[in-house]
Amino acid sequence: MKTFLKRLSLLFALLCPAVSSVAQQPDLEFFMPEEIRNFKSSVPSPKDHLGYEVGEQHVSYDQIVSYMRLLASKSDRVKLIESGYSYEKRQMVYLIISSPENLSNLESIRTKHLDLCNPEKSTNINVKEMPMVTWMGYSVHGNEASGINASLVVAYLLTASEDEFVKKILENNIIIFQPSINPDGAQRYAGWVNSNLTNTKNGDENSREFREPNPNGRSNHYWFDLNRDWLPVQHPESISRMELFYKWFPTMVNDYHEQGNTTTTFFSPGIKNSTNPLIPEENWELSRKISAYHSEMLSRIGAMHFSKEDFDDFYTGKGSTLPDLSGSIGLLYEQPNPRGVYRDREGVAIKLSDIVKRQVFCSISALKAAYELKVEMLDYQRRFFIEKKRLADSDPIKGYIFGDANDISLSKELFRILKLHNIKVYNLTKGITLSNRKYDPGSSFVVPVQQQQYTVIKTIFEKSTTFRDTTFYDISAWTIPLAMNINYSEIRDLGKLTGEEVNYVKDPVAKELKTGAYAYLFEIKDYYSYNFMYYLMSKGLSLKVGDKSFSFMVDGTEKSFEAGTVQISVQEQSLGKEDLNKIISTYNGKGKVSVYAVDGGLSMGDTDLGSSHFRSITKPRIAILTGRGASYGSIGELWHLLDFRFGIPVSLIDIDNIESMNLDRYNLIIINGAFKLSKEQSGVLAQWAKRNTIIATGAAFGITNELGISNIATVNDRSVKDSSTKGTYAQYLELRKTSRVNGVILNSTIDATNPLSFGINSNEIPLFKNRDIVISNPKNKYVTPMRYTEKPLLSGYLQDRYVSQIKGTPAVMAGKSLIYFADEPYFRAYWLGSSRLFMNALFFRELMVKDPI
Repeated sequence: MKTFLKRLSLLFALLCPAVSSVAQQPDLEFFMPEEIRNFKSSVPSPKDHLGYEVGEQHVSYDQIVSYMRLLASKSDRVKLIESGYSYEKRQMVYLIISSPENLSNLESIRTKHLDLCNPEKSTNINVKEMPMVTWMGYSVHGNEASGINASLVVAYLLTASEDEFVKKILENNIIIFQPSINPDGAQRYAGWVNSNLTNTKNGDENSREFREPNPNGRSNHYWFDLNRDWLPVQHPESISRMELFYKWFPTMVNDYHEQGNTTTTFFSPGIKNSTNPLIPEENWELSRKISAYHSEMLSRIGAMHFSKEDFDDFYTGKGSTLPDLSGSIGLLYEQPNPRGVYRDREGVAIKLSDIVKRQVFCSISALKAAYELKVEMLDYQRRFFIEKKRLADSDPIKGYIFGDANDISLSKELFRILKLHNIKVYNLTKGITLSNRKYDPGSSFVVPVQQQQYTVIKTIFEKSTTFRDTTFYDISAWTIPLAMNINYSEIRDLGKLTGEEVNYVKDPVAKELKTGAYAYLFEIKDYYSYNFMYYLMSKGLSLKVGDKSFSFMVDGTEKSFEAGTVQISVQEQSLGKEDLNKIISTYNGKGKVSVYAVDGGLSMGDTDLGSSHFRSITKPRIAILTGRGASYGSIGELWHLLDFRFGIPVSLIDIDNIESMNLDRYNLIIINGAFKLSKEQSGVLAQWAKRNTIIATGAAFGITNELGISNIATVNDRSVKDSSTKGTYAQYLELRKTSRVNGVILNSTIDATNPLSFGINSNEIPLFKNRDIVISNPKNKYVTPMRYTEKPLLSGYLQDRYVSQIKGTPAVMAGKSLIYFADEPYFRAYWLGSSRLFMNALFFRELMVKDPI
């Protein structure tokens, strides 16, 4: 018996560290502020559902959704909303949390709140007698996961608490609760950490648990930062969110994040002078007043914190800034990033559970402010819309007009964005020419500024080149019509230009194709012509493209065709005439391309269909390099462009594996990043490039130089040098903030005879520049089809020294084996105008000059 007890004691001693480690994990009470202590037993806690305490490991998105559904089934304070799916087919869910009485009158409350946001109806509304609409969104960056984990606790506290403090909050608030803004990123991150989580506590930062590889959980499926998509709304996660946002026009919007290697918490307001001028100064002051609630709550637990520094409210596409343009108070929270579950940061323990507690406390402090400052915030929102109506009345710009009869797809995309932002669009009643641009009824549309979303209209259409503060957390320019390179103009007198409101943009009616044609012709003026072109190639059709304009008789009428017209010669196809006609006429993808059947090969001029000016093009077989050194954000933008927008297959291949791959599967490799190639990898790529084409962007010219297919150099600084010999530390810090290119829109000229210009009806194209790289002019003048103009700045902040460096330099270079873009032309998925340049490079790569760059 003694031997048995001795062995038992030894076993217990061995188990003690593990038992002790588990016991250190705090229970639910750890996360609760002192005001909340009593709970309904009928509402299950997170541990009841998950089987572990919050903070013990990272909750996955599917667990989040299942718990939210459980709360909705158990509590009369919750309404569950299922709205759309992510790219990886994860359902996006929201909760509406309030008192049972409010939930039973939800639609009437919503209607009254919308009346508050309408200057025609808001004057006599008694805001004391109505609840406020408060939005709470967690972890738009999936690997800033303390917010997601905190959402479990906050949802439980609000649905289960019997305390008067919570009941008062619920009586005075309609809480729109999004537990995870980024489903795919959240799932990716939780999977990584949990699969590398150790059983015994180990805070070593070098451990795999804390070394999440790229592309990481910050981004969505296509590696986009969803916190930059509130304005352009390109992704399903954003579309779902904005539809609900504008259904309610919330008064307070809380956006929960984490920041880098720090042990302190930031909360709004940010830098006062870095606030977008469209946002009233009172918004900043209210944010400062709310910040006192966060400070008081965090001070209880000794959590260091700050505000009014580092973060700005300038770019209006962020989650804490876009709401400010709709009368909301957008609030940003940045907590320390624990990365895993427990991390030792230079002797300081950073625990997931501690950061979750901070997120919970900042959630409760926000709701406390929403309750106690309700009248002030609702009155601010009412006055916001009244004031914006006054500003719209006095604005010399009375509206904007946009549209292009040749490219209805671009008009549809801009229209989609406007409608998502609750902006009314009207038909144009009569033809008009503005700024040397012609607008016709049926293909052009009018956006009056005198409407509820005045400030959102301004941020979408206006250009800015003067700023009171020149430090930017994000980009300094984002004019969406420029990004799309769509015809648009300001209107200073609406007169009788405005017709009926438009609910959808109609596609042009396609002509019925006749069989027995000699050839078929189509132009690539419509943005989605590339979908059609790839569709035809995927069906095995042989295509040719004309490199100069010509005219032809079509149905008895002479029609002009521009360079870039694609020819399908019937005799050169392996299909019979009827099958060929069926393939062409049954296309039902994106865009509507007009296809013309012609009866013979002779044109009305000197370029016939059998001319050498019609050159064969082949189906692109594309690989994109990934791996160490890859620029994953930019690669994701390209992947999305090709795979999602144009339906073109893309292989993402790891640079470390290319020596063992058969690269002859591809005729096009795209390089975006600063890869470091081994001698063997360089040799493989160089040999492949002799027979095929590389498209490179940004810093990747270093690789193409190494491969011997380019000799690209950068511009030396031509600005006037600072001759002073003294400088302060404060000046040094300020210089570091301002001495970079902060996302600007620049004007460029394009060689109208170059294949890159096919389908583009302008000799000048806006380009987005987001890096400091400036390329020198090469000796060969024929390899620079695009240059920045002598006065390149269209919108944004650019130091004079950069203007001096950039003007007249190459924006794109194209020659034998290589097409190079100084900056990615497909930025954040909404730069559709310049993305056409890339698509032309992809499809017409074989037509580029044969001289090396």
